[in-house]
Amino acid sequence: MEDAAGTTWPERRVTVLCDNTAGRSDLGAEWGLSLALDLGPGDDGGLWLWDTGQSGLFLKNATRLGIDVTRARGLALSHGHYDHTGGVDALFAAGFAGRVHAHPACAWDRYAEEPDGRPRRPIGPPHPLPGILAVEKTARLAPGLTMLADIPRLPGRFQAVDQFSLDPAGTTPDPTPDDAFLVLETSSGPVAVLGCCHSGLSNSLACARQRLGVESFHAVLGGLHLFTAGETAVRETAEALRKFRVERLVAGHCSGRDRVAALRGLVPDCEVRDLSAGQTWIY
Repeated sequence: MEDAAGTTWPERRVTVLCDNTAGRSDLGAEWGLSLALDLGPGDDGGLWLWDTGQSGLFLKNATRLGIDVTRARGLALSHGHYDHTGGVDALFAAGFAGRVHAHPACAWDRYAEEPDGRPRRPIGPPHPLPGILAVEKTARLAPGLTMLADIPRLPGRFQAVDQFSLDPAGTTPDPTPDDAFLVLETSSGPVAVLGCCHSGLSNSLACARQRLGVESFHAVLGGLHLFTAGETAVRETAEALRKFRVERLVAGHCSGRDRVAALRGLVPDCEVRDLSAGQTWIY
């Protein structure tokens, strides 16, 4: 089967190694995200990892799913928060020797506001993050796999950066310039693979159109960071799904199950599913 550009891609498999929920009783769950992307056989294919959750749990789940993450060609990090980078040390300790791709800001210290005036908590990555290959805007990681970071935020569009700072006093806001996502080319069409989507889905998909010429997506998969967002942000997300003719949304981690349910009602032409550890999506 060919994509819209006439390119025939090998079968792509995206397996959820870690999420807030697990779809099998033998798998663990935690507040975090980790995916395994199998690009198919041959020198142009291979296994890639997207984030590592907040601990080594994704490694245990991967073993139960029959995936040897140590053979992955590379790890790409969606941004520098602990729930996406916390398992990096465990991955290297297990024998991973691949490349790590991330925006330079991924290594920053950062903090989040706590309720009731309590001290801000650190939410940054483990230190040091080993051997990062910097992705400042756009990088082709493998044939048909592109990483986009430093996503432009248009005025008035939703972005999930409130209550984040670069210092424990909260005097320097953290705009999360490292927020990134992947565009995976498949024979069914492009698939957007998200981390937390702090830039907002509307800004993110518009960035893919601007830099890569993508006008529609077969699927969007990952976190939307809508769990504390209001109705306006949910409706803007729904409009982005319609505008880019997204056929399937698989949303989890920071999306908020009630917000995902709302999107299901707002975009009836898009198949909306909940993400959970243990799923494998084939494209």
